[in-house]
Amino acid sequence: MNDTEKIGCRGAYCKTCREFQKNCRGCKPGYLDGSRDLSRAKCKMKRCCLTKGHVTCADCTDYDACEIIQAFMHHPGYKYSKYRQALEFIRSHDYATFLKTAEPWKNAYGQYPKPES
Repeated sequence: MNDTEKIGCRGAYCKTCREFQKNCRGCKPGYLDGSRDLSRAKCKMKRCCLTKGHVTCADCTDYDACEIIQAFMHHPGYKYSKYRQALEFIRSHDYATFLKTAEPWKNAYGQYPKPES
């Protein structure tokens, strides 16, 4: 599994998740090599993201107008705001910077460096 496979389509950093470490196959493994059937995936975001060949929804040119992404991003709750923050960070930086930032996290989301003034 490459490092970007540890980032969920929604922006979650799966590497830190206890379920992922135990038995969760994650958002991407198996779908990318065809050993899992993407058409049977329940998550609309996952189906759309992987069908388009994106690493995450952050790569999508329709990001700002996408009804699937925007509906997800407007769910109430802390974790949804953190996933939105992750996708925005990836869009403004890159995957290598995101992975370096996420390495010390203990959860699927964490803190980001303060923007330079």
